[in-house]
Amino acid sequence: MKRRNFIAQGAAGAVGLGFTGCSVLKRKTAVKTELSPMAFEKKVPKPVGTMPMGEIGKTGIKVSKFGFGSHMRQDIVEYEKEREWMIREAYDLGVNFFDVYDYEQKCFQYEPMGRFLAPIINDVVISISILPWEGRTLEEEFEHDLKLFRRDYIDMVRIHSYAPEESNWYQWEKLFKYKEQGKIHAVGIPIHFLDHLEKPLEEYPLDYVIFPFNYYHNWTWLHKGMKLSNFDSLVPKLRAKGVGVITMKPFAGDHLITPFRRMAAQYDVTGEINLAKASLRYVINSGMDIDTTLGGMYYPYHVYENVDAYFNPEMTDEERKVLKKIREKAKVVAYDLLPDHYKFLERWAPDSWDDSDLFERV
Repeated sequence: MKRRNFIAQGAAGAVGLGFTGCSVLKRKTAVKTELSPMAFEKKVPKPVGTMPMGEIGKTGIKVSKFGFGSHMRQDIVEYEKEREWMIREAYDLGVNFFDVYDYEQKCFQYEPMGRFLAPIINDVVISISILPWEGRTLEEEFEHDLKLFRRDYIDMVRIHSYAPEESNWYQWEKLFKYKEQGKIHAVGIPIHFLDHLEKPLEEYPLDYVIFPFNYYHNWTWLHKGMKLSNFDSLVPKLRAKGVGVITMKPFAGDHLITPFRRMAAQYDVTGEINLAKASLRYVINSGMDIDTTLGGMYYPYHVYENVDAYFNPEMTDEERKVLKKIREKAKVVAYDLLPDHYKFLERWAPDSWDDSDLFERV
């Protein structure tokens, strides 16, 4: 189905969207919240351009350089029509990579995403994190996901997380067996700690790795000022093995984006810097040879802002100056801003920068 036909289908394709109830799963009642951005009160012009494409490692899977990340706050789960509009509009703008996962099954995203993508399910790349729920085995969970996405295969599948003390090697073996059977096209892993990658990368033919990368959390460089004498840059190691490179958290994560946005407003002498666009342009221009980046989007205008960064990727000197000042300040305050379960992100922030990643133009 052509993108324009898809966006035109149904009431969700209209700009004047109304609010809807909770997911049809009816597992829990979402918190009622007045979210003015959901009503399109923030006017952002629709970008014009072409979305660049890339390949996931050596898998042959072609994806848009920007992927629709599924990270979602629980308080916006009930706004299904708005979410569907965002997905359709992103597809209309060239985004063909859609990632789906749940953390502690709080948002029930698989079933709604399956419905939203149904008209174009054979034209998009579906990425999921598999974690058995409700007493299902991994085999039962995977069959459940196939039904939800109306497919006999899933393009990309990863185990939700890896920790050395966990006994989940059976799950890995099962995913690679599914790959042999054609039910999965690529098997990957998300990492939050670098040492968690060592064993899986050594023992399994991973197709891709997902890790945090942004202008602040970018422990993948080897610059002279980084004080990382015992660290080997991650991306060249993955490329040498033919493993795909996918980055996440381009905006530094939910708990830092708001304080960082306030810093940007303070440091921006022009009053014109959009931190989301600047953050994505940093990733685009990093020289990291990234296959694609997954970014979470909560409100409709986020789609236009984020896609526009890929349509107009050149960074300005003012953006570089603002990002530099934010990360200088962040190194002092970020640890205290993060909740305990996200403090690990500080392990991805270098001790210092030589600013060559900002092209020495600040």
